[in-house]
Amino acid sequence: YQQRHFTADEKRGRLRLIISPDGADGSLSVYQDARVYAGLFDGDEQQSLALGPDRHAYVHVALGSIEVNGQRLDEGDGARLRKPEGIHLSGGRAAEVLLFDLRPNELPSF
Repeated sequence: YQQRHFTADEKRGRLRLIISPDGADGSLSVYQDARVYAGLFDGDEQQSLALGPDRHAYVHVALGSIEVNGQRLDEGDGARLRKPEGIHLSGGRAAEVLLFDLRPNELPSF
């Protein structure tokens, strides 16, 4: 069992690594080939994340709305991205986002 608070400042306008296989950058550790990022975006704030080859991603918009690779997602929406070259988040409107970087067989089925 692990627990850590990540402040809004750590997530404001960027993707903050919160879970990783090796606890990188103060993230929580998980025994899977997966990384989870959290971010808060509003207005002109934007962030891009390059993914490795043969990776999948799942983006969940917990609050607000945001564009994910040019597609507008609203609160409660999610998007599966299969082998994207990268993820670009922009145009947030009071958005809170979770991004999962996963091996193909670990893509959640929501």
